[in-house]
Order: sequence, then structure tokens, then C-alpha cells
Amino acid sequence: MKFSGLTLLVATLSWLPAPAFAASLSPETAKRELGHRLFYDADLSLDGSMSCATCHEQRHAFSDGNPTHPGVTDEQGIRNVPALANVGAFQSLTWIDQHLTSLEKQLFIPLSGPHPVEMGMTDMAELSRRLSGNSCYHALFAIAFPDKSDVIDAEHVSQAIAAFERTLVSKNAVWDQRGYKETDDQQRGKALFFGRAKCSSCHAPPLFMDQRFHVLSVSQDGPIRTPSLRNVEVTAPYLHDGSAPTLVAAIQAHADASDLSKLEIESISDFLSLLTDHAFLSRQDFALPAEQCPVRIAP
Repeated sequence: MKFSGLTLLVATLSWLPAPAFAASLSPETAKRELGHRLFYDADLSLDGSMSCATCHEQRHAFSDGNPTHPGVTDEQGIRNVPALANVGAFQSLTWIDQHLTSLEKQLFIPLSGPHPVEMGMTDMAELSRRLSGNSCYHALFAIAFPDKSDVIDAEHVSQAIAAFERTLVSKNAVWDQRGYKETDDQQRGKALFFGRAKCSSCHAPPLFMDQRFHVLSVSQDGPIRTPSLRNVEVTAPYLHDGSAPTLVAAIQAHADASDLSKLEIESISDFLSLLTDHAFLSRQDFALPAEQCPVRIAP
């Protein structure tokens, strides 16, 4: 009988002795820790040059800082890299697909999607082979997925990374703190944001998004998902194609902005700086994980 490469790999792994470790983590904690490490692992890409964190940098609220990002084949990206703050609360997960609602399924778009090629990892047997060589992954997989501890595959990789992404909660911006101080410009911008400018009709607290899709201009191909404005100060450039280099330019791209003066638009931009969660941008438990495995592996 002829077996596929993945079948042979799984069969081989099933005969390997289980790694010895101290099961000091709960399954859910182990899954999140595993996802944290995989998020920063460039072995998930075809040539080992890109991890999830390559395009989702913590200092940019897990966005990119570029209009678009080329993949491993140097094919230029099409959409601006979206920020991941509070992504676990999003009802849909891409700029244009209203039906993609699962973080576990969304992972496969950058991992193996063809248009455009991002990480370029279409060979899931190769992905499994690479990750199976990591003893820490074996230990964490065994705790996180006790019924599948001998199978390190793309399905469980996606579950682990999604578990980590759901921890990326940002809710400690200046806006969230009692008794915070506002400048006169920020006060003016807040009044406009929640009043005459009608920004909050689509960007409503607490996520500062409405979970819906809209058409901003006649030149747009179709409806685009409203982005969250949490940490928007650090996620430039803006819009789905990264064509707005500044917040002022992003606001001006909205049809209703023609009724606002430049000073009023700048005041709204100043108000939006209150949505920056500086602790979120520097939390060590979201940063590049320590090299040492969080569970002890016996020699």
C-alpha cells in the first residue's frame, strides 16, 4: 500500500517515545504558550524567513508599519496588514471576506494562500517535519492536546496560534482610565468624533468598530470591514490598501470629511491618540518568547 508523505510522517512519529516533561501547565495555558512560540517561528514559512510576527509587530499593535508586505516569493501584498489587538472579539477577520469568522481558519490565508503568496507553506508534511524536530513543541503539544500528542500537524498549529491571538487584549488606553486629562484639541476632537463628524456611527466603543463592511468611495472595489481604532496612533499607514500615510489623510478619505475643516480633522486625530494602550505595546508575555522551554524536558 502506498502512503502519502504526511501519513508516513505521522506513522513514524507515533512510534517515537513521548518526551518526558513536568506537566506544570494546564492544557489551555500550554496551548497559548505553544501558539505564542509558533507565532514567532519562521519555520512556518517556505524558506524559513517569515513568521506571523514578521508582519504583525507588537510595537505597531501587531500590524506592520508598511502599506503592504511582500511574501517569501517577493510578490507584493494586496492589503494593509491589520492590527491584531482584540482580534478575538472580531466577528470577521479580513478586510473583504465577511464569511471568514474563525481565527483557526484565517491562519491558512497567510500560511498557504496563493493570491498573494505570503508565507508560502503549502507542504503540510514539511511543516509537521520541521516542528516535530523541536523537543519543546513536543512537550507543549502533549499537554495542550493530550489525545493527539503524537501528531504535530497544521490543524493543531492553527488552534494553538489562535489561542495565543485571543490573549491579545487591549483595554488599558488613556481613554479607559478614570480621570484622564485631555488637551483642548482632544476635547474638541472627541466632541466631533461622537457628534457632528459622526465617526462613532461606525467606530463605536469599546472596540471602536461596528463589525460591519462599508464602501468609502466610488473607486473602491467593494465593501471593506471597519477597522478598530484601538491603538490607531501606531498602526500607520491606513485604509485597506495602506494608501493613507497619516490619520489626517485617512479621515480625509471619508466622504463626510468634506464638511470638516483641517483644524477639526486634526483635532479628531489628536483625540484618537487617547486610544493608545502603551502597556499592550510593551507587554513581555506578548513579545518574543524566551528561548528556554516553559516546561522541563528530561534528558
